[in-house]
Amino acid sequence: MPQSEITTIICGLIQRETIINRNDQVSIDRPGGHALYAASGYALFDNPVGIVAKVNDKFLEKYGKELTQNGFDLKGVTPSTRPINAMQYYRINAPDQWETSNIKRHFYELGLEVPKFLLQQDIHTKYDSSTIKAEDIPLLSSDFPPEYRSAQAVLLTPMSFISHNASIPFLKKSGVSTLMIRSSPSYMTPPKLPTIASLLKGIDFFFTTEQEIRTLFKSRFDRYEEMLSALKGFGEQYCIIKCQKSGYMILQADSTQICVVPDYAVFVIDPIGDFDCFCGVFAANYAKNQLPVKECALKASAAASICREGSGIDYILQSLPALIRMRAQTLYRQLTWCSLSSLAN
Repeated sequence: MPQSEITTIICGLIQRETIINRNDQVSIDRPGGHALYAASGYALFDNPVGIVAKVNDKFLEKYGKELTQNGFDLKGVTPSTRPINAMQYYRINAPDQWETSNIKRHFYELGLEVPKFLLQQDIHTKYDSSTIKAEDIPLLSSDFPPEYRSAQAVLLTPMSFISHNASIPFLKKSGVSTLMIRSSPSYMTPPKLPTIASLLKGIDFFFTTEQEIRTLFKSRFDRYEEMLSALKGFGEQYCIIKCQKSGYMILQADSTQICVVPDYAVFVIDPIGDFDCFCGVFAANYAKNQLPVKECALKASAAASICREGSGIDYILQSLPALIRMRAQTLYRQLTWCSLSSLAN
């Protein structure tokens, strides 16, 4: 059987996660990270999806077959020349609060033995200067395999500013017609404000969060509406914002109206990766299925709600399409519109 053509590429970090969620359920050493959460959301609507990322040399040996079976094309996932500090630990305490340290205490509180690899990783992280953080690995044009040349859409999940900024000219030159960026907190800071406009010029979709926007503009503006007005003028066609309290806002460059897409209310077990999942679902429905922006966001919000009800990419990949459709239909009836001037600060 001929291999399916790759139409969409997702770039970003791949990590190995251990999570204790709010139900005290423990998920040990599972594949995760921004790129895989986004790819899992994408795979609910289309596959295969091409992934570009750097990993440690044993990662593909351990997880490659499993990820390929889930609809991920891994030709762009290659071993790093330097060891990567790719282990990530989360102890979820609340819908928007988690810890990434105190591993021993959390396991002992549950009466569980701490996995040896986590103890070794803790020592390794503290004392071994030879490792590199996953987010510090630059994204290069040579990281994109020839098999991905026909791709028409690219989603850049959170990486360094250098990686995002350097890859865009190459991708445009390669014929990519839809460019999507999910911002990184690492560069959504006041010192980087003068460079953000050049990054976003000509981008189709910029996914970011209210908190990151407020941080970026905090030394420039006091009012949130002023921040959004400035962001709209940076050259991106659409800006999709995850709100602090709930839901998402869709800002279009040539419109004064804001579409507000609600969250589907659930009991949050684990929020890790929910916005990455949102971005992946949105990318699949826009780039592959060619749905209107509003409908893409509704399905993305519905899928993100499912992501919050469990832990890891495995839980996302088990989602039922009928459940996503049902939740999206419910959210459609809750859509609202507002203007910049009506936003509270």
